[in-house]
Amino acid sequence: MIEFKCPQCGEDLSVPSCLAGQSERCLHCRQTVRVPVDTLAEGASVNLDAIIQSLQSPDAKVRVEGADALGRCGGPHAVEMLVKAFRDDNKFVREQVMDSLRRIGDPEGVAMLARKLGGQWASEALVHETVRGLVKFGPKAAGPLIDILAEINKHPYKYEPETVRAAVMILGRLGEKAAIELLAKMFRRHFDIQVRDEAAYSLAMIGKPGEWHSLQGEPADRRRGPARELAKQVMRENHILA
Repeated sequence: MIEFKCPQCGEDLSVPSCLAGQSERCLHCRQTVRVPVDTLAEGASVNLDAIIQSLQSPDAKVRVEGADALGRCGGPHAVEMLVKAFRDDNKFVREQVMDSLRRIGDPEGVAMLARKLGGQWASEALVHETVRGLVKFGPKAAGPLIDILAEINKHPYKYEPETVRAAVMILGRLGEKAAIELLAKMFRRHFDIQVRDEAAYSLAMIGKPGEWHSLQGEPADRRRGPARELAKQVMRENHILA
């Protein structure tokens, strides 16, 4: 471990040696600081480069080990590399990537991963896999995803529908009441019908959990109409115009 004082606020910091020479956020003032390189951490930045290189290995086991090592290192650079590694075609690598992101616990990783769900590479299965993984972040995932919906409200075509769907689905599963107004806007306005449907489901999950539970087992074509009616009820109860 490297121990040093934050040059911005003066608080004591302790970070893994593999982050020597890297940028890191201070836990106290949230400013970005440079981790010093000292004699105890000599070669540590090279080790981080070696970890990143392991993610390009043809051996999936080596890529899993690299993703695990990045999770133990932590830091913004590790989060960025892990998000890129989530494109891996091996499920076990992706699972380790998600575990490592949760270990680091940086909410920015949630937003970065959701934003990467572009239509050019995201399948239906991958969207649901991402949702299941990000829900495990718990309440800390909500803020970055609410920010994404706020951006979408101003710029509807900024992100691929898969990104918006993932954000909408996770907020519903988290029961995030602070997202109700933005979910209502996705339900009313978004150009993609799947996003609108997911927004209706999430509104029902948050505002009418009992009624939604009874609909979950229904085929999509049979639950769509009732879910939309539940969503409208939730909007009226929250004084949002339908």
